[in-house]
Amino acid sequence: MFSAVTEDGQMFHLLGAQQNQKLKRRRFFCPVCGGELAVKLGLQKAPHFAHKQNKSCSIDIEPESAYHLEGKRQLYVWLKTQRASPILEPYIRTINQRPDVMARIKEHMLAVEYQCATIAPDVFQKRTEGFKQEGIIPQWIMGYSRLKRTASSFYQLSAFHWQFINASPYRELICYCPERRSFLRLSHIIPFYTNHSYSSVQTIPIHRAGAGDLFFTEPKPSIQYSGWTKAIHRFRHKPHRFNSKETNRLRLLFYEKRQTPFSFLPTEVFVPVRKGAVFKSPVFVWQGFLYLFMTDLGGKRAPIRFSAVLQQCKLHIHNKNIALRFECSEECLSEAVKQYIDFLCKKGFLRETQKEVYVLNQPAGGIHSMQDLIERDRSCFIE
Repeated sequence: MFSAVTEDGQMFHLLGAQQNQKLKRRRFFCPVCGGELAVKLGLQKAPHFAHKQNKSCSIDIEPESAYHLEGKRQLYVWLKTQRASPILEPYIRTINQRPDVMARIKEHMLAVEYQCATIAPDVFQKRTEGFKQEGIIPQWIMGYSRLKRTASSFYQLSAFHWQFINASPYRELICYCPERRSFLRLSHIIPFYTNHSYSSVQTIPIHRAGAGDLFFTEPKPSIQYSGWTKAIHRFRHKPHRFNSKETNRLRLLFYEKRQTPFSFLPTEVFVPVRKGAVFKSPVFVWQGFLYLFMTDLGGKRAPIRFSAVLQQCKLHIHNKNIALRFECSEECLSEAVKQYIDFLCKKGFLRETQKEVYVLNQPAGGIHSMQDLIERDRSCFIE
């Protein structure tokens, strides 16, 4: 931490203070618990305070790495340039919380939390709800070091990352790297596998970033289909030795019903659906079960009703064939399924005959080899 209380009750910030050994001779205290703090003036980390050994504090104190301390310092200085009247590490007594920085942006009070360490879901939720209770908007920023890029526009996103995404009003992930002095903004995140997702990516150097735009402007929709088709291509060429139970059920069903090997799954089960993040199951799993249901009806020349497809989705969720990433309303689930069906209509796979009633068009023929299938993938997801 950078802030402490002096013996005469004044707040003292180490930011901007000279690295003076005389500070070691002064006494400083924690603004929360009143415990005595040690002044750390090492070479590896920015000057900071730390509780003396064996001293417990009433709020959760996470060890702060050099990366975290420097990131927090840069964010505080940046918010000063934004005329956001930032306050460093204020203690909010009513909720017993101490955000990294408080700032006023566009007439809104924000608690900016720069999170580099793993945080338990219950602690994350408690902090988020605590700020909201006080009329403060929680603005979580993840340390860029916690992000792993797996391919162009693809990132490894675990349950830890999804906490941040779900807490964002725009379902995005904002990261900051103090080494590059840049924000990375991941938006319009669409999962392919459970922990691997496509994302629109925007890199913003901190000296060019506007706090109002970064925190209060929704990113424009954007998807690079070339990156998505490459992910399908990788799927088709990889061995599928270790599948989850739900994936294995789908694999067996496709072979039993359509005599289709897993690598030859149809293009129509790889649709990038923006609302598809509600599903924890891979994209080809949740869409695969719905595809089989729709094509079974189409094969009988029966109408395909949106309500029946949605009900089928719920049934597969109940039977644990499809897993949800988080609890959601029926409206949220309905939007994901509707976006999937709308895309199939747009590509001519389905045709709407009445409102939310569809028929199956003749499936595209001519798929005799893996190369034919990959070409169909490309033509379906053309820019």
